[in-house]
Amino acid sequence: MPAPVPPGYTRGPILFSGALVHPRNIDRILQSFWDEAGSYGSRIVIVPAATADDELTDHYRRWFVEAEVDSVEVLQLPERRAGFDAGRVAAVENATGILIVEGNPLRFVGLLGGTPLAQAIRRANARGRTVFGVGAAGAVLCQHMVSFGASAVQFAPGLGVINRMALDGGAAGADVAYRAARLTAVVAYNPFLIGLALDPDTGAVVYPDSTLEIFGAGRGVIVDGWQITATNVAERTDDTPVAVEGALAYELTHGYIYQLDHHALREPRTTEIPETGYEKYSSF
Repeated sequence: MPAPVPPGYTRGPILFSGALVHPRNIDRILQSFWDEAGSYGSRIVIVPAATADDELTDHYRRWFVEAEVDSVEVLQLPERRAGFDAGRVAAVENATGILIVEGNPLRFVGLLGGTPLAQAIRRANARGRTVFGVGAAGAVLCQHMVSFGASAVQFAPGLGVINRMALDGGAAGADVAYRAARLTAVVAYNPFLIGLALDPDTGAVVYPDSTLEIFGAGRGVIVDGWQITATNVAERTDDTPVAVEGALAYELTHGYIYQLDHHALREPRTTEIPETGYEKYSSF
């Protein structure tokens, strides 16, 4: 479960992204995290998920150094006992932004679940700090971590930074209809959940007022199960398709907002900054 918000605090933003591929788009996504984490005054902690690419992790570290953050630290997790290390916990507690790098979500949660470091990440977000899961690592931020077997949706416990979202981190490159079908199966098992899948180089940020905004180069697919009226998930066998009636599905691009509590879609805000070619307005 997400940590309770202490008196006087506001929960911090929670960011997800698809795989980061194109250099220019990587800059755009990382700058969004940089902005949310405090820009030049940010203190960034990078936590590589299990089997994360060390070269990719170092690329992110160098990006933040060049962005002139106040500090950036990489917390390696070679074994489970690292999650009990007081120094690593203190680094998370001091951070304004926590970046979890793409890797193996199941191995990552097996290393970190139930440790003081996992608790520190949840507490940090409850105290206004920004948390970002890149690619498949975004799934570990969710209380319900999703995987897909040969014939069924499978759930595993995640870190629980957010309990409302379920991220399909394995759908990159799939067409919209396929991703919507997978997410529909997810929310059929628990209509409280709102399913999310993101294209590469595309992000989503959940703000403390329960609004979710899509940003970046591609599309986000949202499936909301709150109006589901009937499913066959309790009666189906392994070779029976999932049948769902009433789920809402959306394909959204940069700037679209979805209000999670009110289940309402908002179009992009009016802005004078163009979606493409806007790099000249950037700090970098």
